Amino acid sequence: MKIKNDKIIIQITCLIVSIGLWVFVMIQTKPLQEAPITNVAVVIKHLNELESSNMVLMNSDKDHLTVTVKVKGSIDQISKLKNSDFSASIDVLGFPEGVNNAKIDVVGPSGVEIIGTNPSQISCNVEGIISRVMDVTVQYEGKHANNYYMAAPASNPTSVKITGPRSVVNSASAAVATVNVDGAVDDVVKTVPVRVYDGKDTEIFMSSPVENVKVTVPVYPTKYVKLVPEITGNPEEGYQLTDVTVKPDKVRIAARKDILDTVTELKLAELDISGAFNNILAPTQILDTDELIIMDLANIPVVNASIEKIVEKEFVLEASDIQFTNLKEGSEVSLQDPEAEITVVVTGPSSAVNQLNKNDLILTSDLSSAVAGLNNVNMECSTETPADSSISIALLQGSIGIEITESPIEPETTEE
Repeated sequence: MKIKNDKIIIQITCLIVSIGLWVFVMIQTKPLQEAPITNVAVVIKHLNELESSNMVLMNSDKDHLTVTVKVKGSIDQISKLKNSDFSASIDVLGFPEGVNNAKIDVVGPSGVEIIGTNPSQISCNVEGIISRVMDVTVQYEGKHANNYYMAAPASNPTSVKITGPRSVVNSASAAVATVNVDGAVDDVVKTVPVRVYDGKDTEIFMSSPVENVKVTVPVYPTKYVKLVPEITGNPEEGYQLTDVTVKPDKVRIAARKDILDTVTELKLAELDISGAFNNILAPTQILDTDELIIMDLANIPVVNASIEKIVEKEFVLEASDIQFTNLKEGSEVSLQDPEAEITVVVTGPSSAVNQLNKNDLILTSDLSSAVAGLNNVNMECSTETPADSSISIALLQGSIGIEITESPIEPETTEE
């Protein structure tokens, strides 16, 4: 039992001696070890000189470059190190356009060995500064007043020069000047900045500011005016022009107010119907549109000239159908031949004539000049149908015999 306890004591003693010897060696020899120092800031040398030569460093993190420095030193030295004890830099002087690998130089405290860096070099994307001229596109904010028209805008100057890194300038797709026209009832004139956008409508910024432009947006009042067709020539013999229509029959126009006030209608180019025997449909240009803006007109106006064959149609009326007018009071009229027939000939376009019937015709005779006794009075025939203006009516028998009788005058009686 005593031998076993002695063995344990010996083992513990050896461990204590070993630890003591290790501590002694470490204190006396101060052995070296390696360690990483992170987030050491990297300074870019000669960046101004690079930019003075119309070059630019495109690295997005160029203002926040950092590197991890691997060092070797004693435990005491390493334990006290901070990233601010090191200075790291790259030199871009003389770099050409394109991707250049810049070696990282690091300076640290004396007595500390710099083994390396991570990364060991930095890729520098260098681009040339270029310029390009772009046309200005005018865009609007808001909406002009109702019943007004906004004509094409004009900018002064019409184009601007943009300057920046090659890739940025090449990505530009639009130079836009935005003008507020909300509620406008007159020309809008404003000086506005020009903003540059890429193909995804994202604004991009140039190395040099883009100049402002003066934008003029004409705003005109509007109104509707009638379109008036002009017909020349005559249709073929035996045919008649019955109607002329235009589709659309009016058009909306815009112009300066002093001009707009003078326009009440617009004439169309002449349509020649010489020798025509069918309807004519013809697209026809609007005349005298100088200084006018024609709005909402998708197609050229079409003139429709309706041409119909002239036909005749006879109707037989009875003498009893005559309506006598202006018969003197106290008189009576009677026909000499109550059974007489009166033939009426109607001439005109087929559509108008064919829609008439006997009941549409009105026979009249004016008795204002007739006297008591036998008279031969004139007759007239007319119609109140819509076709009245396009037809002619003739009577084969223009007069008829009548007798007017007056009622006897009763003698006045006197009181005795």
